[in-house]
Amino acid sequence: MRLHRTLLALSLIAALSACTAAQDESSDAKPVQETAPAEVANPMASFARMVPGEWRMTTPAGTSTFDTWHWGPGQHSMRVMTDGAGSGAVAEPWRELQVFYWHPGRKQVCMLGLSPFARGVSEGTIQFEGRTADGVFDLYQTYGLRKLGLRWDFDGPDKYHDILLEATGSAGLEPMNEWDHFRSKGPPAPRPPTVGEAPKLSERLKPLESLLGRTWEAKGDWVTGDAFHIRSTFEWIPYADGIYARTVALAQDGEPVHLLDAYFFHHTGTDALRCLALSNRGGVYEGDMTVLDGGALQLDLRGYEGDHVVPHVVRFDFEKDGTLRDRVWSLEGTDRKLMLDVHHKKVEPKKN
Repeated sequence: MRLHRTLLALSLIAALSACTAAQDESSDAKPVQETAPAEVANPMASFARMVPGEWRMTTPAGTSTFDTWHWGPGQHSMRVMTDGAGSGAVAEPWRELQVFYWHPGRKQVCMLGLSPFARGVSEGTIQFEGRTADGVFDLYQTYGLRKLGLRWDFDGPDKYHDILLEATGSAGLEPMNEWDHFRSKGPPAPRPPTVGEAPKLSERLKPLESLLGRTWEAKGDWVTGDAFHIRSTFEWIPYADGIYARTVALAQDGEPVHLLDAYFFHHTGTDALRCLALSNRGGVYEGDMTVLDGGALQLDLRGYEGDHVVPHVVRFDFEKDGTLRDRVWSLEGTDRKLMLDVHHKKVEPKKN
């Protein structure tokens, strides 16, 4: 059963990425530039101020953080890695992950955060207005749910004031703490060494362990007849204990096209293994993982694609030749339409 679960994430990435790649290459599909002309407001445009460079913050107590921001596929999302270091002769490091993305169904910029502190998982929304940004989010931790808010106030291109708010009573959100962040465009600051034992993958993510440190490949044909060739890599994020997957489309010539980002994590509030996948066409896919009777795997996804909400069912079957058969259906009422049927395999490293 563990083998099945370790390949589940790969199947999801291959399925969604293949769908994205085929739609991009289909003769009747418009290029991304045509579907999002310059005169249409980009809801993620305000986040462009966060790149390039590294944002550093030091508290009066001596604790420092270092934020690095990265665009997601199609610039419909941004991924933020926060490295932290305490004060003293030997600093204990930690790491957090945040994802900000435009959700076409909610018509809002949503946020997902993973923190090592009490296995924190945060979910909420954020909105820019000029030089300020305000957000609200739920923080699920091992000891309960907290209602929090954030407020950013930018002072020029390289500094912003950050206020964390919390609702602890009937007064609603009230300031809890605040810091100043400064951009540094030089080399990243040195990170402190790990103290004691290095972090290990949690038992909750063990089913996905065999995906890490490998490259996975899928080739096939879309139902329209268009061919696709994609590769996916998986990275474990220590301390935050999430898995980041990145998928690109390969061509005979030219640079690989960044198709999909996906995040796998254990949700502290729901006790489920969750996935959030974001495509270069702005699609958002959310769902839980389950194991069916007989060992088959199924992922029930809710896909938000433009103004459409399309439920998907993804099924995985393991063939005798060692390949993984991956099928994806879209659901419309009681009708099930096959969107993808593909086999994929692990890419073996080249020998010297």
